[in-house]
Amino acid sequence: MCKNVPKCAQCDGDHHSLDSQCQVLKEYKDQLKEDVEDAIQKGLLQRFSPQEKAPAFERREQDFPPLAASDNHSNKKWNTALPRTTVELNNLRASYTDKTIESINDNLTKLIDSNKRLENKVDLVSSSIKTVTLDIQLHQAVLADTINIMKDFMQYVIPASLTASKVERSSLVHVTNEYYKRLHVASSRLINGFQLNQLNQQAELLVHNTNIDQHSASVHKSSQNDNPIDEAMHRLKAWNFAPKDQKLVSSLLDEWYTGRTLNTVLEQWGNVGIAPSQIQKEHIKILCYNVEGWGTRALEAIDLVYQIQASIGIFTEVGELWNMSRLPHFNTFYQKGTNKNGGVCIAVGKHLKATRIEVNIPNTVVIDITGLSEPVRIIGIYWPTSQQRDLDDILPYVVEGTILSGDFNATVKEWNSPITDRRGAHVKEWINENNLNYIPSTYNSSKRSL
Repeated sequence: MCKNVPKCAQCDGDHHSLDSQCQVLKEYKDQLKEDVEDAIQKGLLQRFSPQEKAPAFERREQDFPPLAASDNHSNKKWNTALPRTTVELNNLRASYTDKTIESINDNLTKLIDSNKRLENKVDLVSSSIKTVTLDIQLHQAVLADTINIMKDFMQYVIPASLTASKVERSSLVHVTNEYYKRLHVASSRLINGFQLNQLNQQAELLVHNTNIDQHSASVHKSSQNDNPIDEAMHRLKAWNFAPKDQKLVSSLLDEWYTGRTLNTVLEQWGNVGIAPSQIQKEHIKILCYNVEGWGTRALEAIDLVYQIQASIGIFTEVGELWNMSRLPHFNTFYQKGTNKNGGVCIAVGKHLKATRIEVNIPNTVVIDITGLSEPVRIIGIYWPTSQQRDLDDILPYVVEGTILSGDFNATVKEWNSPITDRRGAHVKEWINENNLNYIPSTYNSSKRSL
């Protein structure tokens, strides 16, 4: 609570801080006076005498020289400029416009380069994500197979080994070796799959870096590429392309650069068409495989395609995850089934031209293929055991050169099956009635069905 009583900040007395009765202030003044007297005696300070007068002002001519006479009749004016002519104004405007356009072009070039760098980073990240996704799918597929192997081993081998006699146990050695081989195959699939994914990523990075080099060369070294044909042929030789491929590319580049307009070149190429090869004929390889769920068996199917070097793959019972992992360098055509586990896919190598025939039949895909010595139609079918189906529904699509394949869930003894079941007899009768021929397979991926 304030009592309105002054308190000195110097000595804590009952007076103001600058009051003359403050003992601290008196000591300070006395000390200051002694310091000043001492400085005057030492010559550091001089005492001012008020009796001395300042010197009188004296005007001297040399301090104020006369100014030069000005020419009042001159026409010169300060900060003025002559009016510009129309030509000069136009030149200034043109120069300003050129500088503005040049500045805009520089900004656009920087923006394009920035976008290119961003796209390159996104491509690298996408390639890494794709590789990780493939590795995860490979893990899932191999893990599913390993679990099935272990489940079968624990269900059939272990109980038999515990209950069998010593003589009977010796017969289980062969069965155990078979399970070991299955596990070894799963391990090999995992290792080879990882290596394949890494090689694919390295190949994509190589192509990506090549595209970057080509873009950089076209932007920064365009003066050195006066002849693009020679530059292209030099790259083909550096990449060890075959001489026939180099010759083909050279002819295409000649036609491209000698054509007067783009329409002329495209029309010339369109008139060439696809000439059938008369030098040698090569058999087309078709793989028909029931994958029982593409989501978990995709890598196994892809491995089979490359193992037998198939140009066409017919995959049945692919399920709803058919688009989860595409077959590289193949065009895939899908038709859904009657349930979530059904569906058919036909994969055609991109070196062939494939055209889909629209069919509103579940578990059925019809594809026309050209680019061979003669056109071929492929019909892929999946016929579940629980589905009632009339094979006559596909007769309108069976033309000359048609190959009908798939999983019919039927067995025919004459076609290397253990027995002929009811559906197998029906399929065989339908084939004979429609003058079709059965083509035996060269490699059996499964002996459960046709």
